[in-house]
Amino acid sequence: MEKGSFDMYDVVTSGYMSIDRIVKVDSPLKVGRTSIILNSDNTRPYYGGCPINVSYIMAKLGMKPLPILRVGEDNDTLGFLKYLKDANVPLNGLKTIENESSSNCYIVSDRDNNHVTIFYPGAMDAKYASELPDEYFEDTRLALITVGSYNDNREFYSKCQKYDIPIVFGTKLDYDAFPVSFLKEILLSSKIIFSNENEREEINSLLGISEITELFKMGKAELIVTTLGEQGSEFFEKTEGGIIHKNIKVCPAKNFVDATGAGDSYIAGFLYGYLKGYGTEASCQMGSVMASFIIEAVGCTTNAPDLARFNQRLEEYKRNL
Repeated sequence: MEKGSFDMYDVVTSGYMSIDRIVKVDSPLKVGRTSIILNSDNTRPYYGGCPINVSYIMAKLGMKPLPILRVGEDNDTLGFLKYLKDANVPLNGLKTIENESSSNCYIVSDRDNNHVTIFYPGAMDAKYASELPDEYFEDTRLALITVGSYNDNREFYSKCQKYDIPIVFGTKLDYDAFPVSFLKEILLSSKIIFSNENEREEINSLLGISEITELFKMGKAELIVTTLGEQGSEFFEKTEGGIIHKNIKVCPAKNFVDATGAGDSYIAGFLYGYLKGYGTEASCQMGSVMASFIIEAVGCTTNAPDLARFNQRLEEYKRNL
């Protein structure tokens, strides 16, 4: 590919993709016993993975994300590629691995919501990691780091450093993907950090700090956002006048079905607002609104709205604040 052949991207993303199948069983899995499957859609593939969830949702809103990923040559991949194309997700960052399958996962849950997850890394396995083309990074506004293999994470991070791209870290405390020294490096180099409450506490412990805001003095962080489940979210923002802290109310869903992917959708909604020039509070509100759509259906992007639906609910949400 020739230098300069790429248009500007709003965000370039890294991390695992996955083709998931959800299997609900009548009784807990036990060696020597047959568990009856309850859901007739157990063979339906759901497409996801943190970078895919964020990229798909942002593309549905008219943004231009670039997920960097590897896929296999299996039949499931054909459906995955159509899914991305239908949402206008750019595929420039895609690489096909011959004689391999795309990453896939089986999530088995019983009536008590106990889960067993079986994951095959496939084309996203670390053994297929390679140097990334500079073209992906020469003209992009932000870079989102999520969980992937260590080799892929390290290469992606080094390119971000080379081109001085502001880093957004979607915290995943996977110490195979992010060994402690590398995780600390990313935390200190990120401009925006997203986490849930448990992840925030572990970050504090890891860095030897009592409050997450101490991170502002240690590295490049300017904004830290924590999702709080049913309690909404909160953000801490470093400004010339001091640290701003605000709580964001949760946006009520029409009905609750499945929380899987809610955190990724919050990031997508936030980044949409942030890249459009909205303030931090307004961007967090957009994250809350986007998450309300995703929890209304099974699958991380099944109920992802277009811009018109998103704006309609956003206005309803703001009227009720």
